[in-house]
Amino acid sequence: MLLDEPYRWAETIANRREYLEDQLRGGRPVLGIPYDDGALLLTFGRGGSKLFEIYDRVAFGAIGHPADIERLRLAAVDMAHVDGFTNSVDDVSLQRLVNFGVAPLVKNAFDEVLRAPYIIRILMAEIGPAKGARFYTIDCDGTFESSERCGAVAGTQKAAGAMRACVEASGAEGRGLAEALDLALRAWALGRKVDREEEEGQEAPESSRIKVIRAEEGREVPESPRIEDREVGEILREETRARAAEVAVLARSRLSKSKFRVLTGEEIRAAMAKYL
Repeated sequence: MLLDEPYRWAETIANRREYLEDQLRGGRPVLGIPYDDGALLLTFGRGGSKLFEIYDRVAFGAIGHPADIERLRLAAVDMAHVDGFTNSVDDVSLQRLVNFGVAPLVKNAFDEVLRAPYIIRILMAEIGPAKGARFYTIDCDGTFESSERCGAVAGTQKAAGAMRACVEASGAEGRGLAEALDLALRAWALGRKVDREEEEGQEAPESSRIKVIRAEEGREVPESPRIEDREVGEILREETRARAAEVAVLARSRLSKSKFRVLTGEEIRAAMAKYL
């Protein structure tokens, strides 16, 4: 019926997008940034984990419905291991997983109006064997973006943009794990602040608005958004009352085939101590 009436189909798709935006609003952000030994992912959650290993050098994080997160996590794991078994470990890449696996699954579910869509936004990270990291974000309609500077998903696109701008403005060279974790906490707090302002329908104050300036080469670059240590502390204290920080890294220096490691509570508390 809908296929015979394209305007009704377009209206239905618009309604689905609005529904998903509403369902995802309020989800705690997931942030990924590179550091000198690989990539770091940070989020806050209540109970279950939101950061997972997919393959030796690939990690997965998401916001959304827990059942949808688990279904797509398992799908990504299966795709990666089938690819590694039928071809080789070197053929397992984040680009292949996103382009030919996870993103099409999400898009198909979104486009099929008689089927429930995935309530999810996904962040995936991969480290190279020698240097560098790459991040992919997949939205609830299957669209995706990649970056080597950072990756972020949040309840609103404005909050994700604030976190990316904060990380990108800091530079990317020579960042150790402690420095990366501190930057991730500050950027995450800024994203949560913007998300909260959106939830409450407030206008973001001038100090935290994301501005865009024109670089000399003609490329638009974000001006550094600002958040005070006091505000970071207030947000982190509020979050830790009901949720726990979760941090995972993909570290090239690990001797095992798997480069994924979840940071201990002591490591996370030490990083948060200056704000709490």
